[in-house]
Amino acid sequence: MMTIRRHRAGITTTALAAALAAVTALGTPAVVAEEPESAEIALSWQRAALTTVPFSPAQALYLSFTSTAVDRAVRRSLQRASSSETAAVAQAAHDVLVEYFPAASDTLDAKLADSLTGVPDGPAETRGKVIGAEAADAVIASRLDDGRDDPSIVYSAQPGIGVWVDSRPMALPWYGFVDRISGGRPVDVDGPDPVGSAAYRADLAEVRDDGRVGADSGKAATATFFNVAGFALYRNPLIAHLRAHPLSLAATTDLFADLDRSTAEAMRQTWRLKFTEGFWRPTAAITSEDGDPLTEPVPGWTSVLPVPPYPEWPSGHGTLTAAFAETVRCHLGDIPLTISGAGTPRTYASLTALEHDAMMSRIWGGIHFRDAMEDAYLIGHTVARRVCRG
Repeated sequence: MMTIRRHRAGITTTALAAALAAVTALGTPAVVAEEPESAEIALSWQRAALTTVPFSPAQALYLSFTSTAVDRAVRRSLQRASSSETAAVAQAAHDVLVEYFPAASDTLDAKLADSLTGVPDGPAETRGKVIGAEAADAVIASRLDDGRDDPSIVYSAQPGIGVWVDSRPMALPWYGFVDRISGGRPVDVDGPDPVGSAAYRADLAEVRDDGRVGADSGKAATATFFNVAGFALYRNPLIAHLRAHPLSLAATTDLFADLDRSTAEAMRQTWRLKFTEGFWRPTAAITSEDGDPLTEPVPGWTSVLPVPPYPEWPSGHGTLTAAFAETVRCHLGDIPLTISGAGTPRTYASLTALEHDAMMSRIWGGIHFRDAMEDAYLIGHTVARRVCRG
């Protein structure tokens, strides 16, 4: 069981509550904090969360813990007289991030202090801190013993046609077995196309021709462009968009809470399917003598992108992209975004256009079959719609 730690720049929930009670006992009149309901504090802490949580397929899991606590803190603070939403956001985000990433506590403590600089001392600040701390505590308590980092879950398989085997262990095999992040049954997908089927052979031919080194420089450039940390790839442009087209604080925290819950849950389902299906990558399918008997192996075939250490179907990058795009569409519509990937930034006129290139990037990169991308998009879109409907 995880032991809950607290590093709150010397402030605990109990101390905050006591301070608030003391202020009330002295008869100080409740005064609504004179601060605008700006979403900037939420955007600032979103950047801090993205910087604090290391990139991995499970990054969305920890981002969802932070975004959920922040959104709950804002909702409760807005319902209370004389409560600072700025203090609530900062305390909630700080406490969740320090709980899971204590090595970053000094940086997070400094950011918390900086966030509170503009909040007048008094009952509104104190009440906001209490609300934020309580929201963080509730989220942390809800995820105790949720299956994260379970060392007993280990992927193994015997070599064979269509089976993923690798000298490297599967990355984060436990992720597909953690407690659900969002309710509802898993999305129904039909599994990878059987080796030797017409659909499989069509996909194999596509990735064999378009995804090899030296095939097409333009397609390879798109593959490389999207081959960066996916959460930052999409989240930073969204933050920039929201700074240029600001929403209310509540609408902003609601968007990020939905975004992170949908992405984390969709990725959880994807990782479970990767583990249970264990489908091989195109490189093995194209070069193996034990592949489809009607498909000649291509010795020395090399994919444009490095082959990741986990099974092929469905695509994690595809799931992440689809959950992001569908959640943002739900809240903002099919907006344009400028993406800074590997190389010159690209401006997409719509999320739909972005999704097209992101999907093709994995095929043109030689690491995914089309079927894995389409099923990943189905999972990401479906989970996001369910989360947005509440």
